[in-house]
Amino acid sequence: MEPGAAPSGIVAGVLGLGEELERWARAHRGATLEQHERGVLEVGRRHLGRLLGAVLEVALGLDQASARRLRSGCPDCGRRRRPHAWRRRELLTVCGAASIRRPYFYCPPCRRGWAPADAALGVGRYQELSVGLRAWTAWLGALEPPRRASQVLEELGGVAVAPETVRQEALTAGVALAKRGEQAATQVQRSGEAAAPVEAAPGTLVVEADGLMVRYLSGWHEAKVGMVAGCWPGEPHRLEAPSYVAARGTPEQFGPLWLAEAARRGALEIVGWEGGIAGPNLAVLPEIVVLGDGAPWIWNLAAEHFGRRTEIVDWYHASEHLWTLGRALYGPSGPHTATWVRRARAVLWHHGAQRLLPHLQRTRAVGAEAVEALRLARGYFGTNAARMAYPAFRARGLPVGSGAVESAAKHVVQQRMKRAGMRWGDDGGHAMLALCAHVASGRPLLPVLTTTAA
Repeated sequence: MEPGAAPSGIVAGVLGLGEELERWARAHRGATLEQHERGVLEVGRRHLGRLLGAVLEVALGLDQASARRLRSGCPDCGRRRRPHAWRRRELLTVCGAASIRRPYFYCPPCRRGWAPADAALGVGRYQELSVGLRAWTAWLGALEPPRRASQVLEELGGVAVAPETVRQEALTAGVALAKRGEQAATQVQRSGEAAAPVEAAPGTLVVEADGLMVRYLSGWHEAKVGMVAGCWPGEPHRLEAPSYVAARGTPEQFGPLWLAEAARRGALEIVGWEGGIAGPNLAVLPEIVVLGDGAPWIWNLAAEHFGRRTEIVDWYHASEHLWTLGRALYGPSGPHTATWVRRARAVLWHHGAQRLLPHLQRTRAVGAEAVEALRLARGYFGTNAARMAYPAFRARGLPVGSGAVESAAKHVVQQRMKRAGMRWGDDGGHAMLALCAHVASGRPLLPVLTTTAA
């Protein structure tokens, strides 16, 4: 600031903030830390919005006398016009309510008005919330119902946003994310490459999928959740940097979305070449570990979308099948049930399903229920024998449990969409699944909303 010049709005705002804080300090000498925290926060929030407005005016040059002489071309006819008026623009931001006074231009022949300052800031004509606040609102809308999200936003951010606005912003973000996901899936299938910049998962790439029921207005429908993460071989197994995709639909509809997320995490990156007669000509992709609970649709999708892969049936689901068979053979709490299951599990764990199958073939069942349970178990373990080679998997340091995706079904979807009394419309449920998966993946919402606003 030049010596003797009038202070800018920024300096005046900072001085006003400092003066009010000093008055607070002198008036509350005996206050506790909690009282000082709350008081300073309230004072700061009252000034932040005004400071932001002053910063915007200086950054746009609106505080300069020359701003009144500027001309701007009509977006329709191109004729340059003088400012028609200076109008105030109000915005609700993460800093609170901000206001700027900027020139407004009008072209009478075209009947067109415009404000260059709004375009420079990337603010839409009827936009009331800043993109940053929209991102906060949508993010909270993915975690909490609108009324609760509104309360959290006001308590922690000091910004009052109506519950209906929270709902609308979450829906808008979810719709944009769902559309982007579908476009990425189409692009990946067409090109065989990731549709977005690759954020490679560390170590071995692990993909898992599971289904869960969500209540819609038309009844209960299955939504599917896919997880992609990295895993370093060894014990204990710890999945790192997980990301998620969630959608309601058939396996055929879900599969491309799952593949697109896996591609974004490095599933389609070339790691080498296999040679032929004329030299290297065949690309080698990373090996992927596919974990599932044994549902056929998971293996069908894995076979369709992933090349080099190791398929593993979740150990705990396999164990549960043994418990189901044991109870059918010896009773729910018979003296031989636990003994039989313990021995069967030991064979499966230490030797794999190939060694368990002969034991199941020699087993005899009494009663129609037990006979049917034995038939199903033989089919289940026989069909998935190669996916239950647990000693070999452990020797390679691979995980054998799909608890991560089952946990994801709860913390990504159920905690938000299966609360008491909730029923979802088709569009709202579709958007919320996409939004919840995006937020749970730790991915930012700001780029999505910026693109949507543009």
